[in-house]
Order: sequence, then structure tokens, then C-alpha cells
Amino acid sequence: MNESGISVLEFINYFNLDFKDILIVVDDYNIPLLKFRLRLSGSDGGHNGLKSIIYHLNSENFARLRVGIGEEDSKKNKDFVLGKFKDENIYRTIIDKGVENLSIILDKGFLNAMNIINKKWEILEK
Repeated sequence: MNESGISVLEFINYFNLDFKDILIVVDDYNIPLLKFRLRLSGSDGGHNGLKSIIYHLNSENFARLRVGIGEEDSKKNKDFVLGKFKDENIYRTIIDKGVENLSIILDKGFLNAMNIINKKWEILEK
């Protein structure tokens, strides 16, 4: 995954896509579990997969949906990222919420979806 930029670049070139037409979905242990953040561009935020994509595309201008996998009591290291969740049912919840967010993106477009998805998680935090 840390070299995913190679595959993303090949995919974009093969299908002759514009960066504005792609969405990269990544896990992010810096975001609390089950929270999602959609951005239309930006830095890698310390995520090695995004770092590779930015390097190979020579651009930060692509949408990314960050899926929160962070837990308060977890050690944020390689073992955490490659480990399993304590509750096995969490996988189904992540997939269901991810599909819900992808549906919003497809229905509303990136910009409108960003406002809906990011706002939805802000409301849940309150």
C-alpha cells in the first residue's frame, strides 16, 4: 500500500482520467473510528499511501475519503494498522458507512458530498 501511487498512476493513464475524476479511499488512524472525512485536495497527512500517490501523480489535487480507524487507547504504529479490531463486527459497520458515503458522492458530486459527509460527522461529535 505504501507504493500505491504506481498503480494509481497506471490506472489514470490506462483509462485516460483526469485527477478530478478519481477518489482515493484510505484508512486513517489519526481520525477516530467510524468517522469519515472527504477532501478535494491536500497533503498526505502522514499517510504513506497518500504520500506515494502524491509523489507519482506529482499533484495533491485529487479527492480522498479518509476512513477513521483510530481508537483512543491504541498505539499508533505499524502493528496497530496491520492488526485486527477488537470487535470483529466493526468491519461490517465501516463497509456500510463507506458505501453510504460513496453513494452520497455519486449522487451529489464531490463538493456537495464534502459538505454533507464532513458536516454529518461534526454533528455526531456534539
